[in-house]
Amino acid sequence: MDQEKQRLAVKNPEIEILMASWNGARFLREQLDSLFCQTFQNFNLIVRDDGSTDSSLEIIKDYGRRYSERIVVHRNPVRLGPCGNFSLLAQQSSAPYVAFCDQDDIWRNDKVEVSLEAMKLVEKEHGKSTPVLVFSDMTPINEDNTPLASSWWRLAHVNPARATLGTMLVQNFVTGCTAMANRSLIAKTGAIPGGAEMHDSWLGLVAVTFGVMCPLNEPLVRYRQHEANAWGVSRRRESGNLLTKFRHDHQLLKDRVDTSRRQAEVFARKYAEELTDRQRETLAVWLKSQNLPALVRQWNLHRHGLRGTTLHNHLGFLVRV
Repeated sequence: MDQEKQRLAVKNPEIEILMASWNGARFLREQLDSLFCQTFQNFNLIVRDDGSTDSSLEIIKDYGRRYSERIVVHRNPVRLGPCGNFSLLAQQSSAPYVAFCDQDDIWRNDKVEVSLEAMKLVEKEHGKSTPVLVFSDMTPINEDNTPLASSWWRLAHVNPARATLGTMLVQNFVTGCTAMANRSLIAKTGAIPGGAEMHDSWLGLVAVTFGVMCPLNEPLVRYRQHEANAWGVSRRRESGNLLTKFRHDHQLLKDRVDTSRRQAEVFARKYAEELTDRQRETLAVWLKSQNLPALVRQWNLHRHGLRGTTLHNHLGFLVRV
């Protein structure tokens, strides 16, 4: 890109990359380097720092000096948490497309280009007024950038190509650091209300209900796993017998189901006037199913499409829900 095109990109970016930062200094430079090495550079980076007490802000400002006028930094006066922080970033964005960015991952150098190409193909078919969410698989890595598996989706036994409202209620498989949203999806989403699990699961619900979800079956992000992850690989307890581990996993699933139901209740209330009868019924079954006897509950969930996207996940869900 020549200097004139670079100046145009700064003034009218096609994409705004939205980064929520909080005490991420350890891995932040590696993530920022992966952004500014992208094959597609018509973007600006907007960062909202959630009150970091480490050197995160100093690192971001250093990159701001290197990439003049392409990085905008805000600092929250009070902590919002990742969901609230990303919600505010999205509301204040203005570009046609936004990509959500964590502070500790590494993007493949064509991540933005591949996501944008997929986005424009969907918009060409369905129109720009359709809310669209593009997201991809990931390669989970450890703190030293060593791969833990080749595919996050295979590791989690999910098949995002089977995304429906029912499957998204059972298990969120949109990971925010891979996600790109068009302006219609951001407008449809608005401010993410309290009670939402995370920004990515809420965006996924909005997209699958009112628009199009476009999963890309290739790992465009190296997804770093470390102790400070807000979300990540489910870690079983290292100590204890099999019964203890089973109880831990069972409680973990129960907590996620409870969180999903709370989010579904908020979602049903916010979009009450816009849902189809079938969508209302799916949400109602999910909200009320815990009050039914086990076998009745399992059958009711299954026949209303509240199921896992693979046999492995579906059987595990039915056994433990």
